[in-house]
Amino acid sequence: MLKVLDKIEEYLCAILLFFMAALTFANVIVRYLTNGSLAFTEELIINLFVWITVLGGAIAFRKKAHLGVELVVERLPVRWQKAAVILGAICAAGLFMCLFHQGIGLVAQEYKNQMVTYSMALPMWWFGLAVPFGAAIMMIRAVQAAISDLKALSNQEEH
Repeated sequence: MLKVLDKIEEYLCAILLFFMAALTFANVIVRYLTNGSLAFTEELIINLFVWITVLGGAIAFRKKAHLGVELVVERLPVRWQKAAVILGAICAAGLFMCLFHQGIGLVAQEYKNQMVTYSMALPMWWFGLAVPFGAAIMMIRAVQAAISDLKALSNQEEH
C-alpha cells in the first residue's frame, strides 16, 4: 500500500511540475509575442506550488531528507536515540494534527463562503485541500520514518 503511495506522490509532483513549467513557458512566449499575458497562469502556478510543497514534504519524510539534528543524537546511547526518535515522531504528529485541523477549518470556510479564485473563478477550497491532505500524508510519512528508524536502532543494538 505504501509503495503505491510512494509512486503516486512522485508522479503527481512530476506532473504538477511539468504543468507549471509549461504554463510559465507559455506565458513567457505570449508576453514576448504580444503586450499581454496569460493572467490566470500566475494564480494557478502559485496554487499548484502549494500542492507540490506538501507532496515534496511527504517525500522528504519518506526519504529521510528532512531537517534533523543528527550530530547530537548520533552520539547518544542507542536507548536515548530511540527516545529522541519517539519524541520527534510525537512532535511531528502533533504538528501535523494541528495543521490538519486548521486546514479542515480553512477548507470548510472557503466552501461555506463560496470563495473563488480571482482570475479563474475556481473554488478556493480545491486549492485549500492541499493543507489537510498534505498534513495527513506527512503525518503518515513521519510515523513511517520513525518506525524505520526504531527498527534500525533495534538492529544496531542487537549487534
